[in-house]
Amino acid sequence: MKKLLAVVLAAVMALSLGVVAFAATYDADYTYDVQDGSKTAKNEIYPDDSVYLKLDTVKVTVPTSASPAGIEVVTLNKSDFTNKDMWKVKFDKGDDNSKMIAKISLSEKKYGVADRGPWVKIETKPDYTTDEFKISPSMTLTAQKDMSVGTAGVIKDGDKIVVNFGTIYISNDENLADQDYAAGTGGVVLKPTKNDDNEITWEDENNTIATLKFMGDDNQTKFFPKLSTKWEDADYAEYFADQDAFIFNFKGSVAGQTKISSTSRATLELYNPYYDSDEDELTVDPENVVIYAVADDGSLNDVTASFKAIENEDGDYVFQTKTRELGVYIIAEKAYTTAAAEDVETPDDGKAIPDTGIWA
Repeated sequence: MKKLLAVVLAAVMALSLGVVAFAATYDADYTYDVQDGSKTAKNEIYPDDSVYLKLDTVKVTVPTSASPAGIEVVTLNKSDFTNKDMWKVKFDKGDDNSKMIAKISLSEKKYGVADRGPWVKIETKPDYTTDEFKISPSMTLTAQKDMSVGTAGVIKDGDKIVVNFGTIYISNDENLADQDYAAGTGGVVLKPTKNDDNEITWEDENNTIATLKFMGDDNQTKFFPKLSTKWEDADYAEYFADQDAFIFNFKGSVAGQTKISSTSRATLELYNPYYDSDEDELTVDPENVVIYAVADDGSLNDVTASFKAIENEDGDYVFQTKTRELGVYIIAEKAYTTAAAEDVETPDDGKAIPDTGIWA
């Protein structure tokens, strides 16, 4: 009997020695602030955009090493968050419209003279409407070792600090369809003026690169007008690697949000990129220029015949067409040559049959 009791006591002692103290979880106080954001209000973001949240305002109440034990409010050192020996960082997109968050990460993008954060970078997914989405992201920091913080604060290995970034709203702005924009400007949905002339221009630092003119109809259907002239997202960029080619990507076309609410086909003008203003000459004969439209399946359709090379009323050299919907266009100094040419449907006259439906 004594032997049995001794065995039981030994087992109980062994079990008690193996018990690990439960880690504590602390809710941090966070003041929402941004390093860089594209909307005026600090808790607003555009779709298909990103915002950088400052981390020098994360405050948490922790116990102290003083005797008798007390508590202390400390501001965490943001530069420690990228130290994996100190903190494990995990992000949560929250329960509200999490599908609108593309990614949350720590970023050390440089701002100012030397400040590399880190910042919490929140990237949002595209949306081509005026709908508003509310998100509530958070960050959890898990201590990887015992550490002292503040004056006498103590955080134990395994302790968790939950940082809630509050409510953030995602939406596009809405403007009347009679505006001037810089190329790449997003976050705007346009509402055509009913039964009146509408004119939208897109510009870069040197030129007016595109113009859309139309008479608004009774429907006033909104559309998304962002224009990108960058190649990095184009799978077909390599087709034009041996020449100077230019892309005009009306981004909303991806989601079918660039149909124009007009009484008749709108007039679209794309600037002639082969005009040298210094020499006042065209470096490529307009008759040799080839214009492609990108179909929904990514194939390239030769739509040169749908455009006219003209000098418009402002004296600018442009390629002009009529359309009911904006798309993705490529202006090239010559036809592309690649094995992918089989993607282009070429009739007897040498021109591809447009299959996007935008030329009707």
